[in-house]
Amino acid sequence: MSEYTYLALNLVFMLIAFVTLNLVSRKSPWRAIGFTMVWMLLTTLVFDNVIIALGIVGYDSEKISGLLLGLAPIEDFAYTIVSVLAVAIIWTKLTKANK
Repeated sequence: MSEYTYLALNLVFMLIAFVTLNLVSRKSPWRAIGFTMVWMLLTTLVFDNVIIALGIVGYDSEKISGLLLGLAPIEDFAYTIVSVLAVAIIWTKLTKANK
């Protein structure tokens, strides 16, 4: 069995979220999604660095890419990306159902 990395695993889920959003709505509010994404990624950058510095969370160094933003591995930002896309999918689906 081959070793997986957090980055490879996260890329799969980001791809699924992005494809699903496109299938749900061709007229997705990309400007709003992009604005939300930027702010959420900045928030993640700040707070991930704080919780890592405090020792609340840690990562297996053999399973991360080694690309860091401060103390936070780049893989950790995938959760924010998938969350923003998932909320956009749900919002789009619910607002379509009410029309």
